[in-house]
Order: sequence, then structure tokens, then C-alpha cells
Amino acid sequence: MLFYCHTDSRLALSAPLGRKTNWINFMDGYADLFHHQIFYRVIGDLKANKPTIIMLHEGLGSSGQWRALPELLHQQTESPVLLYDRSGYGRSSSGPQVYETDFMHYEGQSVLPALIAHLEITNPILLGHSDGASIALIASGSRAVEASAVITIAAHIFVEIECIAGIEKIKQNRDSILSPLSKYHQDSASTFDRWARIWLDPDFTRFDIRSLLPKIECPVLALQGDRDDYGTAEMVNGITRETPNAVGHIIQNCGHMAHQDQPEVIISCVKNFLASQ
Repeated sequence: MLFYCHTDSRLALSAPLGRKTNWINFMDGYADLFHHQIFYRVIGDLKANKPTIIMLHEGLGSSGQWRALPELLHQQTESPVLLYDRSGYGRSSSGPQVYETDFMHYEGQSVLPALIAHLEITNPILLGHSDGASIALIASGSRAVEASAVITIAAHIFVEIECIAGIEKIKQNRDSILSPLSKYHQDSASTFDRWARIWLDPDFTRFDIRSLLPKIECPVLALQGDRDDYGTAEMVNGITRETPNAVGHIIQNCGHMAHQDQPEVIISCVKNFLASQ
């Protein structure tokens, strides 16, 4: 089932993450979870009578790389927004040197629920990009998190050859990528190598979360760009086909980083989807 998004050209992006505005309240903090210091940012009031949008970044991402999207989501939905850095990313403490093949299950079934409990969030909406989107589906499908809705951007529900090809290509440009990544990560080389190594590990080709999709009872919105180098439309089609209450939308003229390529479309899709629930 397709979900149609109508972009509001009047939407204007707010200041980038890290630049304080005079109209949005935010709070930074650290949670001690599983021997790691996890950095998080809360935009708005978690005690407000609104569901909390929890944002889960991609495999090379961090809270800072969402840019203005968290602030704009808060502005347009009036919901509090929580974004955080997984261990080994952004401002959180260092992570493992090597990922196990179940690393996304660990994040979705252990770390994310612990953070939600730590902050006493009772009505979460999970919004993830790429690896973060897969983690959101795992958390909801395994009932580790009782989400009221799940929104995925470029999710991976199994390993496609297109994804492997995309990672092999970006690995060839590793040195040129580390410099911009170092603006967001304390150890960009470890962050990159850990991510590339697990995705190119032959054992990881067995990663497949399609069996969890029928167990997701909350509404799901699956988004993906039509020019995504790391996945095909089958990711969206698979989610909408296997998940009981899911809708999908392919964003035109858009790559893997949909929230950076077309943030207004993402905001419009999310706002319309949540309003329809």
C-alpha cells in the first residue's frame, strides 16, 4: 500500500543541531547503559501529553548528522523528540572494535529499551534511518519496545547485493570520507571500519528480519529514495507486504540520505502519517 506525501513548500528549516534557537528548548545528557556513556538530546518536554519521537541514526550517523530535522519534527508535530548516539558514535563513549552479526538486535532489544526506561518514556514513536530503521523494526517486532508507531527511512530488512555493492564502493573512498566524519565522531576511522567490516562479512549475509514484520502491531510508515545506492524498492515493498498495518512511499529524485536530500518531504510524510493515526 502506498502512502502519498504532499510537500508544504512553506516549511523552513530551523537552525542546525548544535546552534541554539530562541524558541526551542533542548536538554543534553548522558545515560550510563551497559558500561557505556550514551549521549542523548531531548527537544521539547518529555512530560508533555504527546508521544515522543525517538530518532535512530544510520550506520555512519550520529545525532548531529540529522541536521535540522529533529527541531523541525518537534516544530511541526509538537511532539518531544529524543535523539541519541549509539556507543562508538558521535558524543557517546567508544564502542566495540568489531560488531557481532546480531549487533542491530542487541541495540533494538537491549540498549534502546534501556534508554527509554531511563528517561521514563511511555509512548514512543520510533523513527530510524538505514541501520537505525532496521533497529526500530527489530525493537517493535520483538516487542522489546511497545511503540505507538514506527517510521523507517531506507530500512534494511535483509541484505541486498545492491547494499553490498554500495558499501564496497564507499570503502574504496575511505580516506576521503574519514575527514568529514571526524566532525561528528570521536574516532571516525573505528566508526567507519566497524560498520564496513560487518556489512561485508560473509556471515552477515544471513541478516534477515522479515520474520519479525508480521509481529509489529503498530502503524508503520516506510520511506525510501528512488535513487538509494544501498537498497531497492523491495525494502519498502517487503515492509508493506509483511507488516499488518504498514504504508510505503518512494521519494522521487532522492538518494539514501533522504532526510538530507529532501527534508521537507520527510517532514510532510511524517506529519501526515501521524495525523492520520
